[in-house]
Amino acid sequence: MKPYNELTWPGKRRRLYRLAQDALAQYDLEVSRLVPLGYDTNMMYRVYAADGAQYALRLANGVWRTRSDAESEVMWLDALARDTEIPTPHVVYTKAGAGLATPTTAGGPTGFHALLMSWLPGTILGKRLTLENFFKMGELFGQLHLHGASWQPPAGFTTRRFDKMLSRGEPDVLLGDDALAVYSTEAARMIELMRAKVDAAYRALDPADLRVIHCDLWHDNIKVHGGVLQPFDFEDTIWGYRIHDIAMAMLDLREIVECEQYETFLAAFRRGYEGILAWPDGDLDLCQIGRILWRTNYFAQHVQHVGAAWLAKDAAFIADLFQRYLDTGKLVPPLRTPRGA
Repeated sequence: MKPYNELTWPGKRRRLYRLAQDALAQYDLEVSRLVPLGYDTNMMYRVYAADGAQYALRLANGVWRTRSDAESEVMWLDALARDTEIPTPHVVYTKAGAGLATPTTAGGPTGFHALLMSWLPGTILGKRLTLENFFKMGELFGQLHLHGASWQPPAGFTTRRFDKMLSRGEPDVLLGDDALAVYSTEAARMIELMRAKVDAAYRALDPADLRVIHCDLWHDNIKVHGGVLQPFDFEDTIWGYRIHDIAMAMLDLREIVECEQYETFLAAFRRGYEGILAWPDGDLDLCQIGRILWRTNYFAQHVQHVGAAWLAKDAAFIADLFQRYLDTGKLVPPLRTPRGA
């Protein structure tokens, strides 16, 4: 049998499908249909049960987010289901009583874990970008932040804290010798200044504001059903600051809408949030710049795959972006390095 890593993508998908089937065999569930949805950092499936119920199955390789991360996700989802009315996915436990399944299959990849959750009906919020929905999104964040502050996680919950630009154990190579050899002199100078300002912004935050946060609740990780917003994809669950949590979601919005529309949506979000909690202290733009630097650090870490030319282009792009920030006092699109010439 050909090794998994030597397969084409269609071949890998077939092996992953068998891995998903093995995961489902560990649940008290009669499956009538298993439909692949797509692959990004995980492989997702929609599961149709014989009794008509539907579920989401996530296969994760344990590298992008570890098993410990997934176990922490399960803990918070269980607590949210128990303590709140927030319509999150409900975790389905295996026949052995585990929150995660450990699937195996002949010729399949190793180290994967699987999480089975109830299927959320509705439409992705990204297709329903309205002022009303951003007001509700602000309310949703406020509710999650309230719970994240009051909840006392059980033993085994992650101790990771997103209290600086890099917080998941990634190598810090942004200003390493190899990266500096690729950047232009001006790009290196600007990136060093960006990093200093971002680090100072995180140091200025009050540690008392740290709580459990979603950390990736952008508009495509929320579904709208019957006018109700339903959050999902809690795999990035971590300790963090409220302003950081909001900044990550708003950066994804900022990348796809015009500046004026972004400000309007952000204002609606803030009104909804402030009906639940006071707006957090901190610099939202600098947290977003931190995320942009995180991407450049990722490219520098994987330069053998992305190429030195791309890293140099990205560095020059974010240097120009930061100069616009210094000139105007705000982030001005475009915010992502364009592909192509």
